[in-house]
Amino acid sequence: GMNLDEERYPPKQAAYFISGSKEEGLRPNDIDAPDPNTRKWVEVYAAYEAQCQREGVVDFGELMLRSYELLRDNDPLREHYRRRFAHVLVDAFQDTNRLQYQWLQMFAPPPGQGGGSQVSGTAQGVFAVGDDDQSIYAFRGARVGNMADFEREYRVSRVIKLEQNYRSFGHILDSANALIAHNAKRLGKNLRTDAGAGEPVRVMEANSDFAEAQWLLDEARQLHRGGTARSQIAILYRSNAQSRVLESALFNAGIPYRVYGGLRFFE
Repeated sequence: GMNLDEERYPPKQAAYFISGSKEEGLRPNDIDAPDPNTRKWVEVYAAYEAQCQREGVVDFGELMLRSYELLRDNDPLREHYRRRFAHVLVDAFQDTNRLQYQWLQMFAPPPGQGGGSQVSGTAQGVFAVGDDDQSIYAFRGARVGNMADFEREYRVSRVIKLEQNYRSFGHILDSANALIAHNAKRLGKNLRTDAGAGEPVRVMEANSDFAEAQWLLDEARQLHRGGTARSQIAILYRSNAQSRVLESALFNAGIPYRVYGGLRFFE
């Protein structure tokens, strides 16, 4: 009912703005909108909220934000959960957003930030596990800075670095260490292994996804000719979208294959 120009205000952009605002813990009237464009997005956000309210529906960001607001604004409820959860474990901390970090502070406030009566032992009962070198989800609101903030605000006295890697050979780890050393604001670690050096790392840059698939096929054929069983050859890829080209190449070459952890494209 806002009669917006979809070219200028794409629905996808509206969804990003709304979910991003909620992940920051912001309602429409909390957002600083210095320019007309941002003001328009805030109007869209307010209209969306009103519509959801009318229909009695919530999205995922809303579930998170309402839970946070409920704890923030309700002292007895907050105290109840602080007493109930004496120990809090956070995994994949590098993938948390600002709102989730505020959630954590509701359950277990940092030392000196209890607000009201401090429940004894809560801040000491927080154990967070994360890897700031694996922070690849900034596009969906993850804020790797939560890790450094946590270390400072919770006055973490003991950081345990899990530096021994059980999965990779030395050459792979040396390459990874050299690459991530360029990242800014790292908490820092140096991966090591007892598995030996392994084969040297080869880097192959292909002109297209088709050329890449063909190269992988040639490599697999050479391994097979050299005596490696087909069942011992695996192709790892990052996202499901990449499987189509790889499967097409295998299919056209008449090579049997199995996809683990996802559906075969041709199904």
